[in-house]
Amino acid sequence: MVELMAIRERVANSLSPYFDQPVNDRTFAVLQEADVEFRNWYATWDAAFSQKYEDAAFYRQSLQLQHLHAEHYHNATALRGIDGPEDVQNMPAAQRELAIKSINIGRQILEITTGSPSYREGMKYAVHYTHATATFSASFLLRLCRLFPEQCDMNEIRVLVERLADLLLQVPGRRYALTLQLMLKRFKKRKASSVSRSPKATRDSSHHQVIYSSESQMSQGMSQQPISPVYDTHFPGHQDPSASRHAHHPPQQHGQPHAGPPAHGQPYNQYQANVDHIWRGFETTSNEQLPVWLSDQTLGGNSFSQNGIDAFLLPTDFLPPSTQIW
Repeated sequence: MVELMAIRERVANSLSPYFDQPVNDRTFAVLQEADVEFRNWYATWDAAFSQKYEDAAFYRQSLQLQHLHAEHYHNATALRGIDGPEDVQNMPAAQRELAIKSINIGRQILEITTGSPSYREGMKYAVHYTHATATFSASFLLRLCRLFPEQCDMNEIRVLVERLADLLLQVPGRRYALTLQLMLKRFKKRKASSVSRSPKATRDSSHHQVIYSSESQMSQGMSQQPISPVYDTHFPGHQDPSASRHAHHPPQQHGQPHAGPPAHGQPYNQYQANVDHIWRGFETTSNEQLPVWLSDQTLGGNSFSQNGIDAFLLPTDFLPPSTQIW
């Protein structure tokens, strides 16, 4: 909406003069003011939409996600320069609080995007920007979880990102699905390497559930964002009545939400081959030499300041050639 775009532009203009400087109190002050504006914008429009749409309707979920994406993106600008455990240890309290808040925002974004039948259906007709912002949120969340593992249930986050990658494979979002699958490969490789070096690696695999249980309890209840409905994570084959009335102007037709990962037919096999081919090109690359879109060592740094969301997306040069229609 125009009002939200105007707020985001003001926030970006206020933050941009400080991008080449260390994050300081001025940055946090701008974000605090922006948070109030974003919340007021959301409250005003959600109150208006509630007169016509139920809580789980696509329009209200889209409104909520626009609010969450705006906060997530601008929070990320204040987390630049946090690249490793030593940075986490030395970060000021306000920045740490912002990072934890961003973890909760990112998780909520993925829960709504992948868990709501009406929103999953709407993703088929969404513009590329919607797919790109969802991919950014997932990629940024994986990076935050690496830096703040005590604040995350890593297995839960991995599952949410996998669901989003599967969803993006079903819509015109191959670039974004490839981006997340490559990040997941990186995530799993790091996890496997960590386990292989641990003297506890030979214990029964059920022990890992104990590790995650305490993290899950810690992460619950921390989000101060607007709470969305709880969705059936099994994605039952029914459709929300509002699914045919999407903000992205879909055709007036009804479809069934997908019940899980895409079938492993020829298109999926070709897609997986693309992932494996790209991955082999970076498999032996050192952490320091990995590009930002594949590395979980960085929260974006200068690349994010200069390129925005594109810094987190697979470059189009890596995509297979499109089919030509003559």
